[in-house]
Amino acid sequence: MLRMPPGRRVGPTPGNHVSFALEMTPEAESEPRGEPVAYYFRDLLLIGGEATRLYLVRHAQSEGNRGEYTGPDDDPPLSEVGSEQARRLAERFARQRVDAVYSSALRRTQETARAIAGAANLKVRTLDDLREVDLGQAQRDFDTYSEDEARAVRDRVAREPTWDSFPGSEGSAAARRRIVAAMDSIVRECGGERVAVVAHAAVIQTYVSHVLGLERDFVFYPFNAGITSIRAQGERRVIWRLNDVAHLDGMPPGFGGIS
Repeated sequence: MLRMPPGRRVGPTPGNHVSFALEMTPEAESEPRGEPVAYYFRDLLLIGGEATRLYLVRHAQSEGNRGEYTGPDDDPPLSEVGSEQARRLAERFARQRVDAVYSSALRRTQETARAIAGAANLKVRTLDDLREVDLGQAQRDFDTYSEDEARAVRDRVAREPTWDSFPGSEGSAAARRRIVAAMDSIVRECGGERVAVVAHAAVIQTYVSHVLGLERDFVFYPFNAGITSIRAQGERRVIWRLNDVAHLDGMPPGFGGIS
């Protein structure tokens, strides 16, 4: 990673090329110098400690993700594998500072968020606008679709990768307005802090597409318990990590571990 050497810039040094003299602070003297060229990217890539760090976490695996939920509502709890994923997330965040934890109101995100918040001695802040994107009949009544109907939706999604391709969905524009407004409100409330935001796959996909300036709503598959890191300052948003699952190392691929 590009880094600007720590310390205080006191002015240009003589010469025919650009360089800077740094007055090293006591705490900076023990740090490696890093690459001076990183100086030029500080504003563009939000290098440094001033930006808000958003850690977008897809909830850990739920019984619904496994297709095994038979409850009376559409709000499944975590599976046994999901509980282990949430425990590992908590350990991961416990090794770094986290100042706030947000979650949608749904059970699978709340259970994941409570694990992270508990390890950090924080309370979960519930934000309903972090709820999953409503994909309409194709999601709620999948088993009523004929094979041809399901295939037609699948083909449409491949041609036009936005939420509008799902009949009766919340729609791309509405989902973006809601999700971007929710993230902006978190940045305002937690300026300069490190924030875990536990949400859903489509929420994270939508926000990443917004940050990248893309018309399509999904460009990758977010793993359960995966972490996507975005820095925010003013109007600028920068992706630092995408779909990080290092904390799931050793778990098997598929529904038994990483899915």
